[in-house]
Amino acid sequence: MSHANLAVATLLAPLIAFAVALIGFRKKHDIAAAIAILGGFVSLVGSIWLLLDPAPTAELVTAPWFQVGGFKLEFGALLDGRTLLMGAVVGLITFCILIYSLGYMKDDPGKGRFFAFLGLFEWSMLSFAYAPNLLQGFIFWELVGLASFLLIGFWYHKPSAVAAAKKAFIMTRIGDVGMFVGLILLFGDVHTLDILEIGSIFGAPGLPEGLSAGRVELLAGLLFLGVMGKSAQFPLHTWLPDAMEGPTPVSALLHSATMVAAGVFLFARFHELFMDAHGLMTLVLAIAVFTAILSSTMAMVANDMKKILAFSSISQLGFMIMGLAAGSLFAGLFHLMTHALFKALLFMTAGAYIHHYGTNDIVAIGRAGGRKMRVTTLGLFAGGFALAGVPIFAGFWSKEVILGALHHDGYMVFLVGAYIAAFMTAYYTFRMIFLVVLPNANSDAIVEEPAGAQHGDHGHAHHGPDKAPLPMRLPIGLLSIGAVIAGLPFFGDAVAGLLGRPEEAHHAEISEMILPVAIVLAGVALAWLDFGAKRAPQRGLVAWFPPLERTLKNRWYIDAFYRRTVIRLTNAFAGLMYGAETRGFDGAGDAIAHGTMKVGVGTAKSHTGRLPIFIGTAVAILAIVSLSVALF
Repeated sequence: MSHANLAVATLLAPLIAFAVALIGFRKKHDIAAAIAILGGFVSLVGSIWLLLDPAPTAELVTAPWFQVGGFKLEFGALLDGRTLLMGAVVGLITFCILIYSLGYMKDDPGKGRFFAFLGLFEWSMLSFAYAPNLLQGFIFWELVGLASFLLIGFWYHKPSAVAAAKKAFIMTRIGDVGMFVGLILLFGDVHTLDILEIGSIFGAPGLPEGLSAGRVELLAGLLFLGVMGKSAQFPLHTWLPDAMEGPTPVSALLHSATMVAAGVFLFARFHELFMDAHGLMTLVLAIAVFTAILSSTMAMVANDMKKILAFSSISQLGFMIMGLAAGSLFAGLFHLMTHALFKALLFMTAGAYIHHYGTNDIVAIGRAGGRKMRVTTLGLFAGGFALAGVPIFAGFWSKEVILGALHHDGYMVFLVGAYIAAFMTAYYTFRMIFLVVLPNANSDAIVEEPAGAQHGDHGHAHHGPDKAPLPMRLPIGLLSIGAVIAGLPFFGDAVAGLLGRPEEAHHAEISEMILPVAIVLAGVALAWLDFGAKRAPQRGLVAWFPPLERTLKNRWYIDAFYRRTVIRLTNAFAGLMYGAETRGFDGAGDAIAHGTMKVGVGTAKSHTGRLPIFIGTAVAILAIVSLSVALF
């Protein structure tokens, strides 16, 4: 099959599945699920086929969209290393989540609608990833946000889910406004929307003709606002933990290969442009390192399993941006790929525990017998080891490449920050593992959330065998294998070759690995002392400092600050404008209209149709006018 046919089938299959499932079979849940899975399978096969059979050079599979004067815009797919990798990741993860959802959403009354929305999400994400021009990319960037809004707020009868969906939608729009302005200015400067042309313009040595360094910094800064919103970098990160109000398959989808990775992919897609903004990249590195550390501190005290993973997603996105901002396209995208596998896996294991025990609380899950779910617990080990960066798991290799990219003059402070974030990642990851696998009913650990009281998922526990349904276990098993092997040097070399950056596939010497491995093991050892050992208090060091623990549990009060400043000012301004509209502009307009109507009514009454009255009135008016002229 030709690449053109494969690309068309890959892009259109989830769209057709969405339309057919939502319009024709929304109430027939099993049929809707089957249609969505079929669409996902076609996209999976197509994206993997395209990845394994790449053309020697970038291909364009497009059709004319519209033409204005000499400017022609096309719609279709760009097939180069970056899009092929991203498309395959999206296709694989989405298909696994579709299968997983058969078990997780089995008894949900909105099952058909849920599977249809997954199709919409996959179509939007694939069309963004394969976009050959900026306009198509921005359209589907926004559709990804819309689909995320629908999925986060899927349980629309819950006020918390509706609030989380609105928060995600609005906060990401803040970044999108900046990004849109940047795209307009970029088009005005380079006179093209074609992504390959833009890459070649900024990829040439030196600055593009006619553009100053300051102008390039401005363009890159505006585009980075979009990255900050979608990929939840400080200060636009607070929406991501609240997005856990959606079903767990949604969390697995958003936090692995799709919405939150869209910002990182945008950075990678315009990497040449960003690399010309040298001053901005220093700021970007600072933001990424700070975000990774900040989110890790919050994960250290959280008990909600999904929110721990949400905080870790924010941190790992920071690592991806570190690699890209340090100049390594391969480092950022390689970690995006490995993270997609182990983070989807971890959310699936969390969902399996939650589905079975009816609680999100890791202490409650552990004491209820979480380790008895063998396949799920194996998935927790595989995903947790990869997240923590334990050799030889996938996350270890991709983080090594990022740390290697930071070994440059002037980056030492950022490298130290990355090591601190890596230490904290190992600590909070093994805190979660130990509390689930090695519970101690006599410890100081507190169950913060009783069974059935969780915020995002089914509020009931299952009392059958200690194992998840087969459709949930199969993806967990598959992704567990990926979390172990996907980072091996063989795969790293293949990805670097696909991206045309084989020189960036840095293979660290054993001597270079000593410090990173020691840092990870130190984090694991501290977590063991606090949570894993037989007499461990299972509260953690932070518990010795109640004000600090309270601050971390309240997410450094950043949300509270936003509520008291930005939101309060916004509401006050909106109230002022509402009053001006209803009592000012609208009221004045109504008064003028009513006055005009009264004058008209009075004038109409004066028109009696009697000629003597008209003549008498005219004579009286003429007399008054004549007298006035004579007197003055």
